[in-house]
Amino acid sequence: MNQASTSDLHDACMNNPECQLQVARPGLKSFGAKPVYNGEITTVAASNGAPLRLRDQLSEPGQQRVLVVEGGGHAAEWALLGDKLSQLALDNGWSGVVLNGYVRDVATLRNIPLGIHALGSISSRPRWPAHIQAMHDIALAFQGVRFLPGQWLYADEDGIVVVARRITV
Repeated sequence: MNQASTSDLHDACMNNPECQLQVARPGLKSFGAKPVYNGEITTVAASNGAPLRLRDQLSEPGQQRVLVVEGGGHAAEWALLGDKLSQLALDNGWSGVVLNGYVRDVATLRNIPLGIHALGSISSRPRWPAHIQAMHDIALAFQGVRFLPGQWLYADEDGIVVVARRITV
């Protein structure tokens, strides 16, 4: 079954408070070869503002979920996701990754059938400290959306919408 467009989901939910509809503000760009994707949200952020190591999270079974990542926003000086981690996410069954941060290896990402949205791209990768404390399944907020674990994210060429639970239109 094909996913309904985010526009159709918006129209179906805009007068239904049970949907708890949220629409991401423009600014997240699609980088993966799978521009249309959806899944249950799980989240991750570094506790001290350090760059995250996404390898641990993306090595887990994705179960067609969407990983929402706090990656430092526009102030970030590095990419958190590139070709190797995107392939790892695909291999482990993730539906997509939404980054409040940057990606790299853009030419290769275009060929990986994974949903990827990020603020933009940058060539550099982080220099990680010896230990990074990650916070999992916490509330994150960016692009005008409050992302909560268990909510459902839908993405397509028009943008990203988040609702309380999986819906069909």
